[in-house]
Amino acid sequence: MTGLDRITCAVNHRQGDRCPIYLWVFGQPGVSEEINERFGSFEAFADHLDLDMIQAFPAGGPCNGSYFPQDKVQSDPTFGNVLDIEDALEVRFGEVHAESIYAPLKRAVEVDKGRKGRAVWVQTPGVFEAANGWLGLQNQLMALALTPELVGRFYQRIADWSCAYVDHCAELGVDCIHISDDWGMQNGLLFRPEIWHQHIRPATKRIVDAAKAHGLWVSLHSDGDISSLLPNIIELGFDVCHPLQESAGVDIARVKADYGDRLTMYGGLDVQATLGRLDRGGVADEVRRVMRLVKQGGGAIFCTSHMVQPGTPIDDVLAAYDVVHEEATY
Repeated sequence: MTGLDRITCAVNHRQGDRCPIYLWVFGQPGVSEEINERFGSFEAFADHLDLDMIQAFPAGGPCNGSYFPQDKVQSDPTFGNVLDIEDALEVRFGEVHAESIYAPLKRAVEVDKGRKGRAVWVQTPGVFEAANGWLGLQNQLMALALTPELVGRFYQRIADWSCAYVDHCAELGVDCIHISDDWGMQNGLLFRPEIWHQHIRPATKRIVDAAKAHGLWVSLHSDGDISSLLPNIIELGFDVCHPLQESAGVDIARVKADYGDRLTMYGGLDVQATLGRLDRGGVADEVRRVMRLVKQGGGAIFCTSHMVQPGTPIDDVLAAYDVVHEEATY
């Protein structure tokens, strides 16, 4: 089977020849350099690990090229220049129709899908996470508490951009729209549930519906404990959820039992508590435990819960993925 075949089985809750496999390495310092030194490129590393998909990123997003009026700018220690919500509503977004931002996606479709048979997932701005690019997290949470209707209007602007972006991605021949939108923290949501239902959900639904209109799969990335939203995530039309983070309290056995026939579980190798944290024996035990729990009946893509963290030796990653391959076969 090709990687695309395996991913197709997983998303449709069928067993292929093995559980499909991926891992997240997206240019983080130290990790990417070691991979390039050892293998020459991430592409060669992906071939060595026999990965079944590629997650591709555009060369620009709604915040790239956005104009920040200098007399309105505030400084945020994490996000740099940020604005109040009133000023953010007036900014110009980056050009969604610029052909240049789609070049990496086009290459992924031509090379990874066309030549190597992998599924192509594309990173897509989620409205809450993307808004941090203009507001920063602190300003955004304050605005959600004080002026949620204004933030809701801003989310709809981001959804406008993302829906147009999805149309271009579909034309290129990608397989999955992967919406990155961190809603959780270690013990629950970052905001009151009614904020999600009233303002985040409607804008997110527009992006999901745009992807579904093209026949694409839709995947969600959200760190933290989002267990309370899982029924709503399925209702919105998401096919896949990443990472279902055990180290944040998500009970993956319960998720598999309650939602495993409707939601494909993407993740399993926790980078907060397992890979880079335990010795190789401990990592191997965790891989076996999680793989055996989630792979049966399909509906699972085994992957890291987030990016391989700086300081994690590549030999430890390779040792872990030896066990992943041993356990992935049905």
